[in-house]
Amino acid sequence: MAQLIALILLPLVISFGLTFVFASKGSNFVERTRFILTLHPELGLMKQGLLWLVILAPILYFLGTGFLAWQDYGVLLNAEGFQTFLQISVLPLALLSLAIPLSVLISRLHSTEQSAKQIEIVSHKNNLDTYRSHRQELFSYFEQIGKTEYLSCIEVNFKVHPRLHTNFFLGSPTEGLPSPNVDAFKDIESELSTAQWGIDATLRDVNKQMTLSFYLNACSAIFRLSEKLGIPEIYIELADKGVLVPEKIEKQPELESILTVGTTTDELVAAYRIARSFYLNLCDFACITPSLDTPEGRKYIDTGGRYSKVNDYLSVERLHETVIKSALEKSGKAA
Repeated sequence: MAQLIALILLPLVISFGLTFVFASKGSNFVERTRFILTLHPELGLMKQGLLWLVILAPILYFLGTGFLAWQDYGVLLNAEGFQTFLQISVLPLALLSLAIPLSVLISRLHSTEQSAKQIEIVSHKNNLDTYRSHRQELFSYFEQIGKTEYLSCIEVNFKVHPRLHTNFFLGSPTEGLPSPNVDAFKDIESELSTAQWGIDATLRDVNKQMTLSFYLNACSAIFRLSEKLGIPEIYIELADKGVLVPEKIEKQPELESILTVGTTTDELVAAYRIARSFYLNLCDFACITPSLDTPEGRKYIDTGGRYSKVNDYLSVERLHETVIKSALEKSGKAA
């Protein structure tokens, strides 16, 4: 029984030991064992520990079983000797012959692993290229628009801030083509609606006690839009022209003062139209249908010059000349 166990285990242990010493990698026994029993597509076939294991094991089994089969025989180099050798070596030769199909199997499996790895690498590269191409196309798309002047008071050079792509499209470079961030698009539509409502209420100037609040809320919404969309012509240029009014609004109660979008009706409406136009272009690029349901009574804000004829005076200018001027004087911030 002991001899049988030794015959079964010893060749396997020796072949594993030789492979462990000469064809394995790792800092400890577990890592080197895992290296032997695993195929590595990044390495050549001759560096696969498993290949050497399936070659050495049949050879050692051949020698082990052959030793037992040949020990009662001598060497006879003639036809009778070869015939006797074949008769007594059926099992050793059968075990030795296993080296060929097993090594072929390992070769095929290694080739399959390499093909899968190559496909994975190509797929990864394609995903990176697709993501970068989509990002670059966004920049190129807006560059086609060029410079546009709004209401003769501000010129906009439609350029995309790199952060815009990250904010409005979901996914990573390894995942390929990014998908639109629907929540981000809806947030912009909500801000546009807030700004439009505030502008309409400001221009109509029906409730003069509330007009300042409407105006400041509209300004705040427009600045939020400009920051989210990355429009420096609004959050830098028009902000420089604006006035810091010492008033609070419900939307941003943490602010002690609210900055106005410039100081004129033209600048307020132009800023809104810039943000709206920028957003519509972004939707067009993302193949998203915008949900900007503008009421009929507020469509005059989007296009044309009727916004300046809502009243026989310009309400934004009225606010700056009266209410805002008074508020600044009370706070000691008047120019």
